[in-house]
Amino acid sequence: MELIRLKGVSKNYKKNKILRDVNLMVEAGDVLGVIGQSGSGKTTLLNLLVGFIEPTDGEVVYYSKVEGKEKDLNDNLHKIKRHFGFTPQHNSFYPKLTVKENLIHFGKLYKIDKKTLENNITSLLEFTKLSQHHNKLAEHLSGGMQKRLDISCSLVHKPKILVLDEPTADLDPILQKEILHLLEEVNKQGISIIIASHQLEHIEKICNKVAIVHKGRVQSHGLIEDIKKPFLKDHFTINVHSGKEKAHILEKLKGLHFKKIIDKNHKLIIYPEHIKDTMEGLLNIIKDEGLNFYDMDVRKPTLNEVFEKIALDDQPEEE
Repeated sequence: MELIRLKGVSKNYKKNKILRDVNLMVEAGDVLGVIGQSGSGKTTLLNLLVGFIEPTDGEVVYYSKVEGKEKDLNDNLHKIKRHFGFTPQHNSFYPKLTVKENLIHFGKLYKIDKKTLENNITSLLEFTKLSQHHNKLAEHLSGGMQKRLDISCSLVHKPKILVLDEPTADLDPILQKEILHLLEEVNKQGISIIIASHQLEHIEKICNKVAIVHKGRVQSHGLIEDIKKPFLKDHFTINVHSGKEKAHILEKLKGLHFKKIIDKNHKLIIYPEHIKDTMEGLLNIIKDEGLNFYDMDVRKPTLNEVFEKIALDDQPEEE
């Protein structure tokens, strides 16, 4: 079920175009990763999603399951904001309050009745493993515990969507792993998650979808596996020692189906139409002819590799 959608959204600050014509959808159960270089517009995108700022053009709509219709996020922010939890990169809790006092404070901001709030806090402390620390001042918690408290403050009103900006920044690898596991458990509770992060290996680990923000636009958006497809490395390379051998191999390859063959010095680079069939035929040729075959690469690229290919594209922006 669709929860929130950006329709042709642009955001300008004075004459600076931060985001342009963004179309993006978040569905129930999604864990959406928002990635981009510093200054690409991803933090602005998060702020638009939670209603902290309004778009210059376009609209942000939220789908109401109860009413069965779309609502403009900014026009109905006072009603819709209770469905969002937001965890910024830097701590948002009050260091001089205890863990429980922080949760009570943030719960009251959403006007939760006392009994419901107490129940929410009890279950949340147990869920985030903060029960034994509920009377500690927030400033005395470890870095990992402080991040757990930040996330807890964002969940105290039981939102439908949790938005996080760099949730594992400045944490050591062990604490990063713990926070990622916590977020996976949050998602299992039926809460959709939107994460902005520079740590792409974390995005790839826990997200099912990704939005790649580059030069103020969402260049790619969708399931991670679908985003990777155009970047698959699906070629074979055959080493040849002479022109005569090359001609012999090319003659043998005529029976296989391929998109193209690139003749590059002492290499033949083959791009097949059907990897499995072409690979089987190619292996038979190698066996029969005793060819020197190497450098077969049919693996899926990492999200980091895909992002680098997009981010390092130096083509000029469209005006």
